[in-house]
Amino acid sequence: MVKYLRVMVLAAAVMLIAQSQAFAGAQNFVLVNNTGSTIYNLYCSSVNSGNWEEDILGDTGTVAPGESVTVNFNASQRGRYWDLRLVFDNGVDIYWENIDLYSIGTITVNSDGTANFE
Repeated sequence: MVKYLRVMVLAAAVMLIAQSQAFAGAQNFVLVNNTGSTIYNLYCSSVNSGNWEEDILGDTGTVAPGESVTVNFNASQRGRYWDLRLVFDNGVDIYWENIDLYSIGTITVNSDGTANFE
């Protein structure tokens, strides 16, 4: 009976892990702020969108210098290529177009306005 219970618990755990991965988007990435300014807004829009959509950080979220944030997409959000826009505390904004988020796990934003896509 104990062995059967262990097998059932293990099977349930495997199903939960598989289910949680099914809801994750292939476009997920970590944004690293390697600048001297705080990021106040982060917009990720499908290249076909035509506008910047909503701020992913929301009304209260920021990314301070030296910090990072994980950007998660759900499974219903489709599309390989995305436009990204960052707005900093000093009002400066930078953006990149047609970023292949299927092949990127980390985006590090540098103080000179460039970014490393890894």
